[in-house]
This record gives sequence, structure tokens and C-alpha cells, in this order.
Amino acid sequence: LQFTRLDMESSNALLMLLLSAVLRTVFSAHFEGAIIQWKPAAVQQSSGIAVEISHRVTWRRSNFFCDDTTIDSSLLLSGEGSLVCREGCSGTVESMSFYCTDYGTTDNWSTGGRSYNYTFASGVTRFEASFTGNAWASLTQGGGRWEVHVKGDLSIRPDTNSINSSPVTG
Repeated sequence: LQFTRLDMESSNALLMLLLSAVLRTVFSAHFEGAIIQWKPAAVQQSSGIAVEISHRVTWRRSNFFCDDTTIDSSLLLSGEGSLVCREGCSGTVESMSFYCTDYGTTDNWSTGGRSYNYTFASGVTRFEASFTGNAWASLTQGGGRWEVHVKGDLSIRPDTNSINSSPVTG
């Protein structure tokens, strides 16, 4: 059996295309969504402005396994990535690890969240932070870049005499 160079190039291109599709399906499409909220922390620091940040995140269950035992044991799951400061602070705010609260076996999802305090320097009136990645789950095919972004105004509100907080729906 003898192959020409064109046949080999075509075969290699086809192999790469198929491999790319398989790898994209296997390694992508595991992030399903997140929400980030913030409010004044219960205890304020004299050295800055303390804020309680809460996040909820949903992943494919096959990537971040959760079941009743995980929930009952309050096991902190690693999640993926970090909330990174963009304005009004610097570096990593916190990892996006989470305590699983719910899961679905049929639809293959795990969801949960956690809260943590972050202290901004005195005088900071605005902040921005984001959580980014490239494995957004899709209903038809996998993967895509995404960014969950939070912006906050830390100015004192005249009506509450406290800093602002993110909107909350009930």
C-alpha cells in the first residue's frame, strides 16, 4: 500500500479534526454558571472596608462530584479558578471552591457556594473582580470563553448610613 503526500496530509488533517472534536467534548463544557453577591461584613475593620462576598457556582457533576455524603460532610470542593481583582484591590480575592448543596444525576450537575470576607483599603469607593474561564457548557456543543464579573460601590449610603450591597431578589 502506497500513500501520496497529499493523502498523508489529508489523513493527518482529518485525524487532527476528529481528535480536536473528541478532546473538546471530553475536556470542555464543564462550567454551567455562577453568581457573585456582596454586602457589608457584619464586623467592620478599622483598617479598611470589610465586605462579605458570596458566590454560587454550578459545574458538571462528572468534573466536581457531589452526592448526599458530600453534602452531609460539608466537604469543600476545589472548584476551578479564582475571583481576581480588577479595580480597587489587587491579586486574588479568593478561590472559587465551594460547598456542594445540590446535585442532579440525570442532568450531570453539581452546585453550591460559600461566603468569605475581604477587606478593601480605606478610601476605596469602587471595586471590580471577575472569575473567568473557557469551558462554558452549551446545550448543543461544548466550550466557550466566559467571565462572571462583579462591580461594587463602597460609598456610604445616606439613607442607611452603611455601604451599598449587591441587589438581592426574593
